[in-house]
Amino acid sequence: MFDIDPNRYRVLDLSLEVVPGASRERPFDITEGRLADDALKYDVQTHTHVGTHVETPFHFFKRGTTISDLPLQAFMGRGVLAAFRLEGDDRAITAEIMERTVGDIIRPGDIVVARHDGAGEPPYFTPEAARWMRDREVKMVVVDDVGLSKDIPTGDEFHEILMSRDATFVEFAAHLDQITKPEFYVMALPIRVRGLDSAWCRLIAIEEK
Repeated sequence: MFDIDPNRYRVLDLSLEVVPGASRERPFDITEGRLADDALKYDVQTHTHVGTHVETPFHFFKRGTTISDLPLQAFMGRGVLAAFRLEGDDRAITAEIMERTVGDIIRPGDIVVARHDGAGEPPYFTPEAARWMRDREVKMVVVDDVGLSKDIPTGDEFHEILMSRDATFVEFAAHLDQITKPEFYVMALPIRVRGLDSAWCRLIAIEEK
């Protein structure tokens, strides 16, 4: 039987806790109700980009792959930690910075987990960083408050470079400071709904103690 030995591994919950009614920009509202047998249920009003969520190419491309199109393997795999501490006015994550940060351990099919370790405004990816990840066949990018871009035009370019290769993004990751190893296993499993561009997920990492 397969099992995760708790003496050898830690399981980390990297998901943001969603508090109903706490945000207007990212709403998640619940109304209590009853099922036919009078058991409790809740009606939920929200959208697909609330809390920790996976974005698929359909988010950017009209005919891109959706949540239900992608295999489970697209949402799990070997993760590498890219911790950025960029101070001052220049907070751009370039290809050179990517190479310096994870270039010695990155492999095809990896998941880049980007963490902001500095103070002040968070850093942001550049299109050239996206091309660096594309060329190394990164299949997923996970971010906390690290920006996918500086502005909308470069954000569009960042999405196109990676999502044209069926890469996915996980936004609003939380507690990434719990990660202590440069390499680990990561899973971001979304609910399986046909035709969605994005879906909420439970993001976890499994790392060796």
